Amino acid sequence: MIALPNPLPIMTDSDLYTLKENYCNLIIDGMDMDSLCQMAHDLLMDAYKDCTENELTEEILDLYDEDTLKDLTHKV
Repeated sequence: MIALPNPLPIMTDSDLYTLKENYCNLIIDGMDMDSLCQMAHDLLMDAYKDCTENELTEEILDLYDEDTLKDLTHKV
């Protein structure tokens, strides 16, 4: 484990947000397109894992249209 400077300065909420944002950008910058796509897929699947059929179909209809819903359900 890396030793942190002692004592660590207390971050404001804004400082912590900036640290998180910078760290996310560092991670993303180090990824190739396949890794980014896999991460997006995994995050989306995790976000929808507890969705009911009604919740998911409503979202698809809100964001796209009935034809898209039909296309997606025919692939199942």
